Amino acid sequence: MAKSVSYNDGKTAARRKVLAEISGDDLVLSNQAFREVARWPLADIRYVDPSHRRPPLRLRLAESDARITLDGGDDGGWLTHKCPNLTKRGHGAVRWPTWVAAGILAVVSIAGIFVFLLPAASSAIVQLVPPALEQSIGREARNQLLSLIGKARKGAGHVECTNPRAIGILKKRADELATLMETPFPVRVSVVRLPIANALALPGGEIVILSGLIDKAESGDEVIGVLAHEIAHVTRRDPLQVSIKQTGAALMVSLIVGDVFGGAALGGVASSLIESGYSRDAEAAADFIAVTALNQLGLTARPLADFLERIERETPLADIMPSFLNTHPSSGDRSRDIRDLSQGVGRAMSGYEWENLRKICD
Repeated sequence: MAKSVSYNDGKTAARRKVLAEISGDDLVLSNQAFREVARWPLADIRYVDPSHRRPPLRLRLAESDARITLDGGDDGGWLTHKCPNLTKRGHGAVRWPTWVAAGILAVVSIAGIFVFLLPAASSAIVQLVPPALEQSIGREARNQLLSLIGKARKGAGHVECTNPRAIGILKKRADELATLMETPFPVRVSVVRLPIANALALPGGEIVILSGLIDKAESGDEVIGVLAHEIAHVTRRDPLQVSIKQTGAALMVSLIVGDVFGGAALGGVASSLIESGYSRDAEAAADFIAVTALNQLGLTARPLADFLERIERETPLADIMPSFLNTHPSSGDRSRDIRDLSQGVGRAMSGYEWENLRKICD
């Protein structure tokens, strides 16, 4: 019997509902008109994340970016017991123990060269860092950032905003967006008290929104637009790439030997993300992913464009930290491109929810 699944062909960010059914040695994917759209050999089906085998189950086609996500109530037993190679690595995969051994030798012999090689090779290195390790880096970087903000506030009350109703509103939208974007790890959103209009994505799915951004926003749609953009950076693993570029060999050595809590190397992660902006290509890619996800939820992305234009017109408050546009470079075309891509018309939250979100630090 055919099962309903979400299908991504790996060529675009779009996802669509299709019917999946086993036929002989293949999994056949068909549209609602029962026309075949793809045929996957059962021997070529892999787990997207072998450590995550609970619903919703995500599977991919070997040597391809194509993937399917089973419905939440489907444990996948009808399919997985017929796929013999679910945990098999791709032909070109680099095994972690081998990489560690080679990396240690390389650091000992040519550590000085890493300072120059890492920025150019950062995108490739990111793919070799296990998600669990990146999450550890992100948690430590978040703690460092909160400590930095606490010192800037000079003990003026709690740093983190914890209004449970408002946090719940952000978490609901963050979870929806992260699921659509297929982030490599869960997303955790923190809001901290600082009157700067900024938001940061840290490694491992940690997102920090400064309260000044909520104060500066004119609607909940603007805040959710920024949140979608930050989750897109998480999906692309941009924060770790920026950290590797900025902290250089010190972070690389810590990653190789596993001393991610050593202090010196990791100490630059949060500050490097604060002080450095993403490239315009990274920003354009994050905008595209974010707007596509908002479109899939039926939500408008136009408020994000409005927010970017308004912040750009105003003088940024950069005495303590950069504004949103300092860490997220803008251009005259960016807002226009967001509006052109936006197809949804729905609002990200009701007026009642927006009022609650504005009180998140009360």
